[in-house]
Amino acid sequence: MAKEEYETPLIDAYNRTHLDVLHEDGGWYHRYLPQGVFLEDLGPVIEEELVRTYNECEQEAETYFEQNVREKFADIFAQANPIDLRELLPKKPPVEWAGLPVEAQRQLQLIHDEAHQEGVTERTLKKRVRQYLIDQYLIEE
Repeated sequence: MAKEEYETPLIDAYNRTHLDVLHEDGGWYHRYLPQGVFLEDLGPVIEEELVRTYNECEQEAETYFEQNVREKFADIFAQANPIDLRELLPKKPPVEWAGLPVEAQRQLQLIHDEAHQEGVTERTLKKRVRQYLIDQYLIEE
């Protein structure tokens, strides 16, 4: 049984913006030509220069696009992957991050964020984390 070909909205959108040169609506370059200028009127040297210029612009746009996406994705990933707080947990008695209740994990994240805003040292932050765990009866003194 042959595999059926199918298109998605993304493929459709891509195909509309990247039309083939022989497409009935004209080549990809037609929308960039000035009013009243037809590629048939231009020589092969100018056509090659237009294609080269278009390719350069496309490469610059792809580079800009990739950098822009990476910058915006970094913010999203920072939210999705909070700072690793395992280093703040007490060594004695040993506390495993995965063993903590979700609410305690969230609270520790809040404690970290507040301490970061206050400019608290790491040592003081570790003391606050330990005190929170003691107050919540998650560890003993």
